[in-house]
Amino acid sequence: MKLSNQAGFTIIETMLFLGITALLVMGVLVGTGTSINIQRYRDSVSSFQSVLQQQFSEVSNVSNDSLNNDCYGDGSTNNPRGQSNCVILGRLITTTNSRVLSIRNVIGSIPSDSVLVSNDVEALQQYNVQISPVAGETYEIEWGSSIVKPGGNVAMVFSMLILRSPSSGAVRTFINTDEAISDNAVVTLINQTALTTPAKICVDSNGLFNSVRTAVEVMASAANASGVEILGEATSGC
Repeated sequence: MKLSNQAGFTIIETMLFLGITALLVMGVLVGTGTSINIQRYRDSVSSFQSVLQQQFSEVSNVSNDSLNNDCYGDGSTNNPRGQSNCVILGRLITTTNSRVLSIRNVIGSIPSDSVLVSNDVEALQQYNVQISPVAGETYEIEWGSSIVKPGGNVAMVFSMLILRSPSSGAVRTFINTDEAISDNAVVTLINQTALTTPAKICVDSNGLFNSVRTAVEVMASAANASGVEILGEATSGC
């Protein structure tokens, strides 16, 4: 009787097969993980842009229905409902750290004496602008990303004041790219310099993947949501 002689894999061939297969699987997993991280980063940039754009919508469609007669929360006014001189003028966005934004309503009181003004800055300065005593909200940059200044890794600190002019009705944006303005100093941001200052805010992935950063830019004196744009890698300057 003859014995059948069937060829099989040697131990070395089996080890080589398993090793190559493992490398291929690792390559697929690494590639997939990188793609997911890139998408997460893009989502964080897009969401950040959307939050800033939303503030313009809030200012343009502001409602005073929920605002009581006590403009500054100190019990100083006792006007009948509907006759308060207190108005919501807009929103203040500031950084609390490189990952969190603070968003607050800005209020003012209609001046008792009519004063002739030549521009929106002067008109707003007549309204005793302050931060609303009502609690605001916060926004955290998604997926562990943070905001930094262009050309480095220094945390970005900024203030953005979006107000609707009581004289012209136009939306005006005042920006300070070096300071988070405190509540009691918000009126100092209403000036011509801040009105003509743009903000380029770079979004850092914090190691999510290695690539050129993308920036969100708020144009100087932006009047609506279209004034907030995402800059591509080639033009971000980050």
